[in-house]
Amino acid sequence: MSSLSLLKKFAPMRIVGAAKRRAAIKVRALQYQLDRNRSLANAVLFESFQGKVIGDSPYDIFVGLRDARPELEFIWVTAPATSAPAGSRAVPFGSRAYLQALATSKYLVNNSNFPPYFRKAAGQVYLQTWHGTPLKRLGRDILNNNLTKSYLDTMDREAKAWDYLISPNAFCTEIFPSSFGYAGEIIETGYPRNDKLSTAGSAERQAIRQSIGVNDPSVILVMYAPTWRDYSRTSTGNWQSVFYLDENLELPEGFKLIYRGHTNTHEAHKDGSSKNFIDVTRYPNITDLYLAADVLITDYSSVMFDFSVTGKPMIFLTPDLERYRAERGFYFNFEAEAPGPILGTQDEVLAALQSLDEISRNYQAKYRKWQLKFDSHEDGKAASRVIAKVFTEGN
Repeated sequence: MSSLSLLKKFAPMRIVGAAKRRAAIKVRALQYQLDRNRSLANAVLFESFQGKVIGDSPYDIFVGLRDARPELEFIWVTAPATSAPAGSRAVPFGSRAYLQALATSKYLVNNSNFPPYFRKAAGQVYLQTWHGTPLKRLGRDILNNNLTKSYLDTMDREAKAWDYLISPNAFCTEIFPSSFGYAGEIIETGYPRNDKLSTAGSAERQAIRQSIGVNDPSVILVMYAPTWRDYSRTSTGNWQSVFYLDENLELPEGFKLIYRGHTNTHEAHKDGSSKNFIDVTRYPNITDLYLAADVLITDYSSVMFDFSVTGKPMIFLTPDLERYRAERGFYFNFEAEAPGPILGTQDEVLAALQSLDEISRNYQAKYRKWQLKFDSHEDGKAASRVIAKVFTEGN
């Protein structure tokens, strides 16, 4: 580890912040244990990235359940910048109401992990949706991951609590058990969060574009959505925002850029936009943005797999490719299979944006092969398949 990395790791603000987080977790753990003595309620608790997002697959399952199981109470975990959707009750993450809902809801739906003090009660049904097909290695599969014993123990305990794990494709069905240490039931249904990509029409697309300030339907909307970096933190220990483009970048005439920061970087993110791009990091549902966009710029993010359902062109901006691959590792040969150009500089990206038709032609075969491998279940009916399996078959 470099001297700079050591200084960041042991920075006073970071140490104080970690101590405060640990103290808060201990208090919540005690409150949660008291609530575990209560009877289960006929309710569903939905959580997506600790309440920072009201979206992802939990949201589409919620929408389907409102019709399929209207007798259930629907509860959403929220954060300061989010609110519960109509037809549900909000419980702020970590609050007293949250702890009670976590302990007493019959159904639990999450796209990530619950807090370390969580222990599934008898009779609870835990559906883990996860949040993406991975290029980058996950959990136990990360090479030289240096994970602590306590973290590995938490992973094992969490995976043992899952009753069902959603898989979007055969590729994930194969790798999820080893990466999570999971031996339970996998339901290979496609991702509910992608249903809208197969069912939405042009009017909905234009309404989404207008809601983020893009009124002209002829504008070519470029979505830049990079993932986070294990090796990039702020002095307080938060994950650093990633933006490898010049914030004052001038796009070709007729183009507009929207930027979507990763949920892991929300704490370090500074909301705002410039005259040259629109910040949509806090936009509630990223699937809407896939519909609104005409082209995606990403790096190693799982957004590449979801966006490919649309068939629209993708560009990969990866100036740190060798470092990322060495430190995180990939599940497959990215360069050989990528359905779009892998680029290292902003100038190359600008040139690519002016050659989108050519890129679509050149990568047509790879794109189709990619869709067959990763998107074969994405037919707009994944949520209904999940609901039938988890919420109506004997439950």
